[in-house]
Amino acid sequence: YLRMKKKILFFEPNVILRTALLDQIIINNNFDVIQSKSLQDVKSHIEKSPVDLLIMGEDGGTHSLSSIMKFVEEIGFSNKILFIKNGDSGEISSFEDFTNNHHVIEKPFRIQFFIKKIDFVLAKISGSSDVSYRIGPFVFFPENKVIKFNDQPDIELTEKEVSILKCLLSHGEEPVDRKKLLKQVWNYNLGVTTHTLESHIYRLRQKLETDPSIPRLIISEGGGFKINQT
Repeated sequence: YLRMKKKILFFEPNVILRTALLDQIIINNNFDVIQSKSLQDVKSHIEKSPVDLLIMGEDGGTHSLSSIMKFVEEIGFSNKILFIKNGDSGEISSFEDFTNNHHVIEKPFRIQFFIKKIDFVLAKISGSSDVSYRIGPFVFFPENKVIKFNDQPDIELTEKEVSILKCLLSHGEEPVDRKKLLKQVWNYNLGVTTHTLESHIYRLRQKLETDPSIPRLIISEGGGFKINQT
């Protein structure tokens, strides 16, 4: 029984730090590590072959946390990401609470802590059927396509409903516009219109809202939708 090595793609704008961290990650034989020297390089690697974990460093300048996050969103990377954040960058990111795919480690940190963090993030991948997200009083299990609420019977979801919720959750408090939802969930299938999206949102609200006519969890905002986490 051969265990496949987990594949890590590593980008850190600071060359000295990148080299030092890379040496430490490579010593750990459980990982197969590829380093990227530029965002373009990250993009082409991801297009060529899947990676289990993307580690992205930021420098507060050209590669600020927000621009790195925007880049990740644009390339549509949906696996695990570990952001190396400058402790003094002062940027508070909207995804801090959304920790199932996005993880953060703040500089300065000890190497051992860094390796442990990688282990922790990768361990969460293998248990992906247990991954859950909280939406108001509900707990959402994407792998099992169900939502649980206390001791009530499970609320079953369709594939598309799961994709819509995952897409909304991945944007934290930011509303996702209709066009983007159509692209991510239906991949611009020509027969699909915003009407299709509206009816899926309507059905989701029937399942989740106490009063679907006054939505409290799936909110319409700025020409799109978001999940109300408060």
